Amino acid sequence: MTKRLVLGSVGVLVVGLVALRIVQATRGTAPAADVDAIRAQTGIPVEVAVAQRAPLVVRREFTGALRGIREAAVRAKTADEIVDIPVRVGQRVRMGQVVIRQSSRGSRASVEQAEAAYQQATRNVERLRPLKDRGAISEQDWDNALTGLRVAEANREAARRSVDLISPIDGVVTDVPVTRGMMPDAGDVLVRVSDLSRVQVLLEVSPDQARELALNQPAVLPAQRFDGRVTRIALQASPASRLLEVELTFPAPDADDSSAGAEPAIPGTLVIAQVEVGRRDSALVVPAAALRGGAMWTVGADGCAHRRTVTLGLAGDSRIEVLSGVEAGEQVVVAGASLLSDGALVRIVGRPTS
Repeated sequence: MTKRLVLGSVGVLVVGLVALRIVQATRGTAPAADVDAIRAQTGIPVEVAVAQRAPLVVRREFTGALRGIREAAVRAKTADEIVDIPVRVGQRVRMGQVVIRQSSRGSRASVEQAEAAYQQATRNVERLRPLKDRGAISEQDWDNALTGLRVAEANREAARRSVDLISPIDGVVTDVPVTRGMMPDAGDVLVRVSDLSRVQVLLEVSPDQARELALNQPAVLPAQRFDGRVTRIALQASPASRLLEVELTFPAPDADDSSAGAEPAIPGTLVIAQVEVGRRDSALVVPAAALRGGAMWTVGADGCAHRRTVTLGLAGDSRIEVLSGVEAGEQVVVAGASLLSDGALVRIVGRPTS
């Protein structure tokens, strides 16, 4: 009897558990909370920044080729062998200093002939001078003698330069692409000299970029730590590139005054230049990320979003000037604005940035 009762109780328990499982399996799940409802209750999460007055400097960055204020290429005038190169890269040279010596029979003969002609013209002037003083020759004859001497002197100097090539400017030797013993063709570049007392950067900019540029705008070479100005803006675009040339000029500091860690100014290299296109001592500024299609979203005292149409002034890469539409101290949305509608409740996450 007792055994039957125990078995009956166990059966009832098993049936009850099975029924419970069936009810749990067939019971409907609770409906998920509506996302819009959650946002309406807790607010749309956004990040904000505070509009505030601050100095604003806007610079545009360009890449251009660096060169000396003056550059000269000393070229071979004949195919004579190079017998001496009395200069080296990095050496300072003076105008008229010999930088290349060439030698050949033809060139030497030209120098000797020019020298002989000069000596003959000199003797002719000295012979006629006493006659000139006594009035024994005409002014025309005397002028012809002097002209012959000047021509002979010029020919002698030209002949000498065809053998001893000189630097036409004061500067620094930046390249010597030849070696002793070479026999270059006439016109080949033998030595390059640059006047680095000032350096220039040549930019090529689009017409849209050129609209922001003006003569005398401040410019900097950050890597070389040079400060300069915009000194030329072309009025006509290149027919090939359709771009405008812009020239920046920088006074190069003395070697003793150069900043530690600054990169050297090497002619022919590409450098980064920054041109200041606008400056405000005090402007109402906000992060550029706050601008969305000519408008901004602000968060009012009611905790809701409000769309504001704005008028802009200077626009930098990270900050922009607001002329109207937003007041100083207001919070503008910089992230999360894509979900906003006018009057929507918002929830600020993170600390407001400035």
